[in-house]
Amino acid sequence: MAAITVANKDWAIINAVKTALAGATIEGSPVFRAVSVTTSADQARQCQFTGHPAAVIRYVTTVDDEGVDGERNCRLLLRILIATMVDAAGVDESLRLQEILRLKNAAINAVEASPPGDSDSVGDNDFHAPRIHWGEAEVDASGKLPWAVAVLPVEFGYRLPAATGH
Repeated sequence: MAAITVANKDWAIINAVKTALAGATIEGSPVFRAVSVTTSADQARQCQFTGHPAAVIRYVTTVDDEGVDGERNCRLLLRILIATMVDAAGVDESLRLQEILRLKNAAINAVEASPPGDSDSVGDNDFHAPRIHWGEAEVDASGKLPWAVAVLPVEFGYRLPAATGH
């Protein structure tokens, strides 16, 4: 059997996102107390409620497509779950919503400020993946009070030089 090498760019991108979130600060204070990586929604729910504010990076999948010159154009799909506890009595959820939106925006800013080095806009006639594409965030500030949770979908494009470059 021929010797192979594994670039593992999808993991490199995940690790870069984790590093960006873990290193994010606002006015010298860490944005997230805990940052973890999971592969399932159940595990993500267990992680996010152990400390706050927390960011949980959930791997969803990697999709790749053959490029025009034998390269592979790839798209990595992640979900960043953000959870925080906000004590706010009453029916007005303004404080909870304000805080979860602040943390969601901080997560986006942290990743955009330090984009994964392996990510790149890729594509051809029938496949396209931008370097970073943020999906529509889902925010739940009324679920398990006093918790507020946001789910932030994000996709990263990247290229492999060949079908054996994974």
